[in-house]
Amino acid sequence: MKEKRINEIKGVILIAVSIIILASLISFTPYDLSFYTTHPNIPPKNLIRTFGAYFAGALLFLFGWASYLIPGLLAWLAIRIFRNESPSLRLPRVLGMLVFLISASVLMGVFFAGQEALRFSRAGFLGAVIARLVVSNFGRLGGYILFLTLIVLSVALVT
Repeated sequence: MKEKRINEIKGVILIAVSIIILASLISFTPYDLSFYTTHPNIPPKNLIRTFGAYFAGALLFLFGWASYLIPGLLAWLAIRIFRNESPSLRLPRVLGMLVFLISASVLMGVFFAGQEALRFSRAGFLGAVIARLVVSNFGRLGGYILFLTLIVLSVALVT
């Protein structure tokens, strides 16, 4: 099979994965998770059912609302592969994507610095913990400056 066809197949598969992740995030409800409630939704209300409920739960727990960037990053990668623009997924680029995701999560945590419950639900575990540390040492303005700078630098690494 030609490499062009193989790249088209890879691109279509990545688009499908990004749509599955997006659908599971959009339709997430914590009542689908058995460890969250004593009477979970049976069957789960998530569009991707059990897998979607647990996968979205894990992403939202770790990264909060920044999890919605993951399908976008995957779709961007899929389009590049589909166009036969080989995206070199070397360590700097992958680290740039990870820094971008975590920085967006922390930025959300800095934004909700005064409200603990909202900070955790919007920024996720990683964002809330890092944001608390940054705000206590640098203040909110320092947090905004630090993580907006990291977002710009990570976009430069990725692109």
